[in-house]
Amino acid sequence: MKLLFENWREFIREEYEPITTLRIFDFDETIAHTRSETRVKAPDGSEATLTNQKQFDEYMRAAAAKEGIQSFDPVRDLQELGYDIDLSDFLMVKQPEEIQIVTDILKQFPEDSKTYILTARRGGAIGPIIDYLEEIGIDTNSNDIRVMASQGESKGDVMVAMIKNKIMSDKKSNINRIEYYEDSNKNINDVLQKVCNNPEIDHLKPQNFELLIYKVVHNKVGYQLEKITC
Repeated sequence: MKLLFENWREFIREEYEPITTLRIFDFDETIAHTRSETRVKAPDGSEATLTNQKQFDEYMRAAAAKEGIQSFDPVRDLQELGYDIDLSDFLMVKQPEEIQIVTDILKQFPEDSKTYILTARRGGAIGPIIDYLEEIGIDTNSNDIRVMASQGESKGDVMVAMIKNKIMSDKKSNINRIEYYEDSNKNINDVLQKVCNNPEIDHLKPQNFELLIYKVVHNKVGYQLEKITC
């Protein structure tokens, strides 16, 4: 199997592709629910086990505020201050359960589109994610799909880089539609801010540009998608 080991910075070095739509899918709690946990031991000796994205975001936000850290992803900064943050579960796809309402969409490849799995995991997780995608019937050797690791960095920044890189003769990006599937409020709000409300790229957006976010919500009846637009 061809191993696509890349992070988002490598995208901006690619040659032009005749696409107009980007489909971007988060992995954890979007494509699959896993049993991955984050175990944290703070410098004061307190310990926490974080079992989902909401708990992770809340803990990191509170710890960052306590330590005066303002970076988008405070993990590295907290580790430098002595926080022991064990992310080893995220180097595997642990006891996955497919979220079919999303994967049914993922398995479709509309014309003139490119599909990305953009995980916040570190690069070492790319191989296991590709293996899992193959298991559920997605051909990762196809040119229609790629797997990337933002490694905790802003997904909004990734999308801005994608928009900026594809500039046509009219000085506009050739990307006129982004579909984004995500469960994390933090990431959704970041993308709304960076893509919808960013004067830096407004002049690059085609007149018909649209951002469609599909928030993955888990409730008593299962998983549902909530549509969010600019």
